[in-house]
Amino acid sequence: MQSEISPSKLAAFLEGINKSISMDEFDDKLEIQKITYLAQTYGIDLGYPFEWFIRGPYCKQVSEHAHKIIEKKTSADIRELDEAKIKEFGSILQPYINNTEWLEIAGSLVYLRKENYAEMPLEEIIGYLIEDLTFGYKNFDESLVRRVIAEMLRMKLIE
Repeated sequence: MQSEISPSKLAAFLEGINKSISMDEFDDKLEIQKITYLAQTYGIDLGYPFEWFIRGPYCKQVSEHAHKIIEKKTSADIRELDEAKIKEFGSILQPYINNTEWLEIAGSLVYLRKENYAEMPLEEIIGYLIEDLTFGYKNFDESLVRRVIAEMLRMKLIE
């Protein structure tokens, strides 16, 4: 069961992973969406309901809450969050925290894995995931998708 969503929890989470927040450019918005989605799949319960959209997992409330944070209409409240898990996630994601393409591929891989291939062992579906992201849903370079998969396996962000 997911917890109630709130901009103050999102603010605390982003602060906890040292992610500056901006919604000026499309890439800024995409990064916040994918980081939040990946955090939830990592076990940080922010409570947001994601669905598939043009550029991967998306949640309208994440964007709305990010704007509230920027407009200073909320403050960070970490009380309901696992600070140790947030720090752990932040250190794992740090090399990619501003890499929009990596985050889009990673978020999309996890979403497709979870929604389309949940019952199948990863080694049996890597080909399907690569096909989905290079020819199906997206048009990413296959070597880049393979590299992201390898990095995510190493970091235990995908199983």
